[in-house]
Amino acid sequence: MAQFHQTNQGDRTPSNQHKPRTHKPRTHKPRTHGPRTVLLDDEDLFHQAVSIRGLSLGWDKVWRNKGAAGGDGLGVEVFYKDARGWIGRLRRSLLSGEYRPGPLRVVDIPKKNGKGLRRLEIPCVSDRVVQSSVAQVLSPHFEDEFEPDSFAYRPGRGVTQAVARVSAAQRAGYNWIVDADIRDFFGSVEHSALMERFGESVSDGPLTSLISLWITHAAPQGVGLAQGSPLSPLLANLFLDRLDERFFGRNVRFVRFADDFVIMTKTRERAEAVLQQTESFLAQQGLSLNMDKTQILDFDQGLRFLGHVFVRSLVTKTAPDDRAVGDIQQWMREIARTDTIREKDRKLEQAREAQQRRAGYSPGFRVLYIYESGRRLNFRNKSFTVEEFDGPAAETAEEPGKAGRWTELIAIHNTRVERIEIGPRASLTLAARDLALATHTRIAYVNGHGETVGWTGPVLAQRAGRHMAQAACALDEARRIDLASRFVEGRIRTQRAVLRRLLRDRDRPKAAIDALVVFNRILGRGERTVLRHCKSVSQLMGYEGEAAAVWWPALSALLPTQMQFGKRTRREQTRDGANTVFNFLSWLLHRDITVAVGRAGLHPGFGVLHSAGDNRDACCFDLMEEFRAHLVGGLAVYCINKKIVTRTDFTKVSGGVRMGNKAGGALIRAYEKRVARLVKSPRSGRKLCWRQLMLEQAFAIAAHVDGAEVYRPIEMGY
Repeated sequence: MAQFHQTNQGDRTPSNQHKPRTHKPRTHKPRTHGPRTVLLDDEDLFHQAVSIRGLSLGWDKVWRNKGAAGGDGLGVEVFYKDARGWIGRLRRSLLSGEYRPGPLRVVDIPKKNGKGLRRLEIPCVSDRVVQSSVAQVLSPHFEDEFEPDSFAYRPGRGVTQAVARVSAAQRAGYNWIVDADIRDFFGSVEHSALMERFGESVSDGPLTSLISLWITHAAPQGVGLAQGSPLSPLLANLFLDRLDERFFGRNVRFVRFADDFVIMTKTRERAEAVLQQTESFLAQQGLSLNMDKTQILDFDQGLRFLGHVFVRSLVTKTAPDDRAVGDIQQWMREIARTDTIREKDRKLEQAREAQQRRAGYSPGFRVLYIYESGRRLNFRNKSFTVEEFDGPAAETAEEPGKAGRWTELIAIHNTRVERIEIGPRASLTLAARDLALATHTRIAYVNGHGETVGWTGPVLAQRAGRHMAQAACALDEARRIDLASRFVEGRIRTQRAVLRRLLRDRDRPKAAIDALVVFNRILGRGERTVLRHCKSVSQLMGYEGEAAAVWWPALSALLPTQMQFGKRTRREQTRDGANTVFNFLSWLLHRDITVAVGRAGLHPGFGVLHSAGDNRDACCFDLMEEFRAHLVGGLAVYCINKKIVTRTDFTKVSGGVRMGNKAGGALIRAYEKRVARLVKSPRSGRKLCWRQLMLEQAFAIAAHVDGAEVYRPIEMGY
C-alpha cells in the first residue's frame, strides 16, 4: 500500500515521475498490504518494549489474564507483590543483555472435541510480561501489513466478523469451499522461515535477537511455536500473512482464523485448483495439509467452521470451537485456579508441620542409627528404645543369660522416627520389628562398609497409576532423554558449584581448574548447553562420564597428600581411605533418597538415566545425581581436611583397607549435621533441610511423569 512507500520526492527522478504506465490484466498481481518498503526500526521498537511504560502495560495484560505460573512455579500473585521491583529488574537485565528466559511449564490439555491433547508451553510470568509488551508494541505496525482476510488475535476482529464474511461469500455465489486444516501448525513453524518473514518488516537488532532467543528457548530444534506464549499468536499471524497474500484478490473468498481457513470459489474445478495451489504454497513454507481433515464441499452439504454450521443460506451456532474463543487463556486460568488450590493445601500442610514441630514431632526427618556393638532396638509403650548390654559376651547379646542385663539408653516415640539403621554388630527384638511394621517405619540393615543389605518396611506404595506413568516416561525415548538430561545437568552444575566453594581462599590445583573448564564447556550458557541437544541416553552418559573423569581428580588434589587417591572405586573393599569415605557417605545418601522416593509414590526401580533392572534402584540413583556433589564429594573433602577422619582411622586388610567404628560414627554425625542445615529451595523458595529438599525433588519427579509440571534439578551457587 502507498503508506509504506518512501515519500521523499528527491528520491524520484523526473523520468520516473512521467514514465507512462501500462497495465497487463492477465499478469497483474493484486496489491496487498505488505511487505514493507521501509523497515521498522528494530532498536526503537526494542526500547519502547523494554521501557517502564511498555513493561507496565505488558504486566497489566498478564494480570488481567490471570494465567498460570510458568516453569519457575511463581504465579501472578507473587509478581504483583513487588511488580515495580520485578519490572525494574527485568528492564535492567534486558538492557544489559543478561536477560535469559525461565523454564517453560508443559501442560497437556484435552481438546474440546475429545480427540487428543493439545500441549501448552507456559512461560514464566516475568517472561510473559516482556512478551506481552513486545506484542503490544509490534501489533499496531503489523496490523498495517495484515490482510483483511484473517480474523484471529486481531483488534476489532473475531469469530463474529469471520462468520459474517463466510455468509457474505455464500450470498455472492461462492458456493464451493476448500475446508483446510494445517497439520500441527504451531509445532511445524520453521524458525528460519519465521525470522525471514520478520526481517521483511523489522530491521535487524536487539528485538530480533530477543524474539529469536524466545523461540529457540521453547523449541531448540528450530521448529515450533509455544502455545501459551503471549507472542505466539502475533508471530503465527505474521507467518501466515504470506498465505493471506497468496489468495488476496484472486477471484476467491479467503477467510482465516489462526491456522484454520476456508477458501470459497464459484466452481468445483476452481476449488480443486485452489487446493493444489494451497498444498504447493504451504510446502514452500515447511507446512502441510492434514488431508484426512481437508475437504472440498459446497454449502448444500454444509460447512462446519468456528463453532458454526453453514447450510445454504442458514447459519447455526453450535458448541464453541476450541480455538475460536480464547480457549488457551481459559485453560491457563483453570490451571491457575488449580495451582491456587494446591498452594492453599501446601500452606495448610506447612502450618500442620509447624504445629507438630512445636509439639516435638518432626515427621520424615529423624533417623535412628544403631551401629555400636552390644546395642539393640527394642520397644516400650509405642516407643522405640535403644538398649545396651551391660556385661560380658556383649557381641552375642540376644540371650546373654544371667551374666548381664540390658539398660535402656533412650526412648523415642514411633511418630518421631522416620527410619532406623541397624549395623552389623547391633540387633533388634521381634517386638521392635513388629512395631516398625505396624507404624510403617523403615529399618535398613547395613554391613560394615556402610552398604545397605536389606530393608524391613511397608510394601511398595499402591500407586499403580504413577508407576505406569514412570514406565511410560522411561519407554518414550524423547521423554526419557529430556528427563535424563535434567539429571545430568543437575549433577554437573552442582559439581561446579561445590568445586567453586571448595576453592575459596586456598590454592587452586591444576586438576580443579581443568575440571571447571570441562564443566563450563559442557554446561555452556542457557540453552547452549550440549546436554539439551543430546540424541540418546548413552550420549548423556558420555558427558556425565567426561565430567566424572575430571571431578574425582579435582577432589583428590584438594586432599592432604596421604589421603589422595588414584581413581574412584566403588567396590565393597577399597584400597584407600578416601574411597571408603565416599562409599560410606554414598550409602547414607542412598537410604535417604530411597525413603524420599517411596514417600512420593514412585517405583524405585523405574529410572531414565539409569536403566531399570532387577534389584536395581534406578529411580533412586537418578535422584541422587544432583545431591552427590553436596553430600558425598564435598562433605568427604570437608571431613578429611578438618580431620574428622584421618589416615589412622583405616587399617589394612587383605585386598584393601577397613574403616574403624569411631570414624563411621564421626561420618554419620557429620552427615547428619550437614543434612540438617537449612537451604533455600530453588523450587518453592522455602527454607528446607536437605532431607526435605530430597522429598520435594522426589515429588517433583512424580509431578513430571504425571505431566503436571516440568522437572527442574536443584541449582545452588556458593
